[in-house]
Amino acid sequence: MKPRWLLLSILSLVSVEAGEMRFWTNTSGQLVEAEMTGVNTVRRAVQVRLKDGSTAEIPIESLSPPDKDYSKQQWALMQAAGGPASATAVAAPAALKLPPRLQPRATADARLAKVLECGGTAEVEAAVIRSLDGFKARQNADGSWGRSNKAAMTGFALQCFYGHGVTPDSAEHGDVIVKGLAYLTSVSKANPHSMLSENWIGGKGGAGTYEHAIAAKALGEACLFGRHGSKPLPGIREAFESAVKLIIAQQTSRGSWTYGGDVIAYRADSNGADLSLANWHFLVLDLARECGVNIAGLDLCMQKAVRYIKDIQTKDGGFGGANRDAHYNQWSLSGGALAGLYLMEGTSAGEGRKASKFLTDFLTAEPPDWNVNCNLYSWHGYAQALCLEGGAAWKSFASAVLRQTLAAQEPDGSFKRGRPNWPASDAADATYRQALCTLLLETPYRCALQ
Repeated sequence: MKPRWLLLSILSLVSVEAGEMRFWTNTSGQLVEAEMTGVNTVRRAVQVRLKDGSTAEIPIESLSPPDKDYSKQQWALMQAAGGPASATAVAAPAALKLPPRLQPRATADARLAKVLECGGTAEVEAAVIRSLDGFKARQNADGSWGRSNKAAMTGFALQCFYGHGVTPDSAEHGDVIVKGLAYLTSVSKANPHSMLSENWIGGKGGAGTYEHAIAAKALGEACLFGRHGSKPLPGIREAFESAVKLIIAQQTSRGSWTYGGDVIAYRADSNGADLSLANWHFLVLDLARECGVNIAGLDLCMQKAVRYIKDIQTKDGGFGGANRDAHYNQWSLSGGALAGLYLMEGTSAGEGRKASKFLTDFLTAEPPDWNVNCNLYSWHGYAQALCLEGGAAWKSFASAVLRQTLAAQEPDGSFKRGRPNWPASDAADATYRQALCTLLLETPYRCALQ
């Protein structure tokens, strides 16, 4: 039963003056540092302002008993002082005129609405901020993240910031983003091919090709926000356009990408294909088009990529190999490929509907379980595809994954390692795991088309 004071407050409270910055604890023991600014009488939630200036709402029913007592006392003090002043919601920076695709990221209210739509809770906002604070604390002196494959880890971390609507204009995390972007542009300038990897030289494995696409995705996010009013940073668009040009040039005749070259890590003349690698490249091509870059061959490159996805669809409807015991297969890669198809061609394609049924049937038979099949790499792809599609399958997957990801977060913003059943989809590296978990939490508003 709710305390009498709470029921009375919900009925009568319109808004309140800001209180002190303090830690709020929900009934699950999760913390968020914020100040109370009001109460949303419709959603029955306490309104708070977080350290970075963004706003959030905490459902009253989820507050710990001490926080409920604090809210009661805070309200009583404000009433004794003559009543609350009118409060207004904190919106996106006035300089940003965001397109529909980015608007769900712009404010805490917009983010919360998307999270609630798919069965998530307000705890997602606090968890993402905790992770971003963790990334800030663990950024390397040169602006990068991680100990190896630093361009990829930096790209992942920056995607997490931009996925939450944080830009170089942010008072709390703006400098973090600027340093991360500066690192990536320095890597781009450090080799004659503008490849976004310190492992760009041929004959040394394929990690550099993955790094390039992942880092390029982060630069594309920076360009997209910059196009709509975010603080312009020198060299970002040039580095992104150079990255896209390299991707176009290195596409194989089959419409995919692979590695093993002699000069650089890519190998365009192999007539080969690697869907795991290609899935990251699809995301960059979509961003390039969204950013309005004028690069010769971009449209043709996307057409070839779409044709490649359709060519590898199995009779089951998935994309990739039909041998489940293989290193990568249609069960682990169909999510990323379907997301690429949706982004580059739309959600009405017949191949997409067939793949969606395959994916939905599979996830119904084997629902996501942190302790049984925690394949974060694959979950990342599933989440993007299902979110773009929307509907019951997305809500079922999202509610399960968001809940389990929240439960796995540590106080420093990192995440406990789950138990995968596909080693190739594991995320053993702590930075990589934190990024994938954060991107999963952000998916409801990061991948929303409007």
